[in-house]
Amino acid sequence: MANRAARLFHLAAESPDRTALLFEGATHSFARLAQGVQAMAGGLAALGIGHGDHVGLLLRASPDFILVQQALFALGAVVTPINILYRAGEIHHAVACCALDHIVTARDLADALDADMGCAMILLDAPADGANSRSLPLAIEQASPLPAPVPLQPEDMAMLLLTSATTGKAKGVMLSAGNLAANYDSTPGWLGLDGDSVILCALPLYNTFGLNQCINAMLVTGCTLVLHARFDAGACIDAIAAHRCTFLPAVPTMLQKILDHPSANRDSLGSLRTIMTGGAPVPSALLQRLLAVAPNVRLLTGYGLTEATALVTLTQVRLGDHGGMERERTIGRVLDGMDLAIVDDTGAPCPVGASGEIIVRGPNIMAGYYRAPLDSAMALRDGWLRTGDIGHLDADGYAYIVDRKKDVIIRGGQNIYPADIEEILYQIPGVAEAAVIAREDTMLGEVPVAFVALQPGRRPTPDQMLAHCRTHLAAYKVPAAITLLDELPKGPTGKILRRALRAQPVAG
Repeated sequence: MANRAARLFHLAAESPDRTALLFEGATHSFARLAQGVQAMAGGLAALGIGHGDHVGLLLRASPDFILVQQALFALGAVVTPINILYRAGEIHHAVACCALDHIVTARDLADALDADMGCAMILLDAPADGANSRSLPLAIEQASPLPAPVPLQPEDMAMLLLTSATTGKAKGVMLSAGNLAANYDSTPGWLGLDGDSVILCALPLYNTFGLNQCINAMLVTGCTLVLHARFDAGACIDAIAAHRCTFLPAVPTMLQKILDHPSANRDSLGSLRTIMTGGAPVPSALLQRLLAVAPNVRLLTGYGLTEATALVTLTQVRLGDHGGMERERTIGRVLDGMDLAIVDDTGAPCPVGASGEIIVRGPNIMAGYYRAPLDSAMALRDGWLRTGDIGHLDADGYAYIVDRKKDVIIRGGQNIYPADIEEILYQIPGVAEAAVIAREDTMLGEVPVAFVALQPGRRPTPDQMLAHCRTHLAAYKVPAAITLLDELPKGPTGKILRRALRAQPVAG
């Protein structure tokens, strides 16, 4: 089934009345979902979307996100989910780097976009066409439903996902239908999910975590997805108890908040069988607290990259006899169908225990970065993906990350690229130099902090610079602090030394 939407059509024919989705008190069967996708695809086709068209998806977590995503898949379009927290400038960059022909969104989210975004705007909730937008409900009303997904070849591009490359600015990762099949089809089995599973999803649906382990897992297994529009610890606990949820994908920050909630106990969380987490190491204290209220749960963690479609490694986090973690900080072993190796700067394999760059290969590896041949050539060499992460393997094949070549900051599961913040800081009159690094945070894992040197005679304050950042950056990218220095530390070639900044005290 090269077309991802074929899964839904198959389930609708085989188990039409089976519950697929629960959302805000409404129940959606697989038949109802498939009918909605057919109607949505017909409307999108009437608006000119077809095989190979690049379409952005700027929608909150809801059944509509799933319907539009699957309708685009059914038409053979190339889908680019966009972070709903992005500001207009960030969305404008997404449109440009992925060459988006259309964006499907809602009226309240469209209000934040520029009229000259450079692509057609399709509104999910507009009753009529506007000056700069088209109404999807009107198109659906006037169009015929799509009878079946269009056939695709494994090499056809299915998704363009936004991520950073060697330059630090976001690039479009080209994932083919074959890439998705190689990773997405196997994920539920790796996680131990089946048709009887009940997934609680309180993740955003625009990133790989939610796309793969929530929407995709439901469609591959035919299980039930309990979808929340946003994360709220109390609401999650209530849903787990009410629907006897068995699987919870969550970043460690979410787990902390759930366990901190007064309603967290064996009765409310006892149905959970598996929790998948990622984005930050799991502290032993968190695992101990989790097992106290959900003694039968398996806590899984792993390592994945957008460039590798999704998951690459996986392991169960366990407590040893001494009360500490077994194989502390491991990201697990490479999953079936892939290879993982550690190499030195010459590309030669490193011995067990020696650190080097983590490289990965397999049928899940991207075709490259869209319209970025230099970045693609740097990342893909001899069939291997250079991840930019530094790690080592132990004698049993378990991998460990010790550092990152890329300067990505992971804040509560959200990836932040310093270049995005630095670009905004350099727009401020008076800023001569700017650099952003990660600072550890007990709740979020990491937060960005900025160091700035000013031009002579110009004195923008940290508060003024933070206000500028809040105007032009998604809230999660805004630095936690800005520290002023006379000059940023540099190497012999004049490059700013981030490692030296890590030893600097941070303002506030």
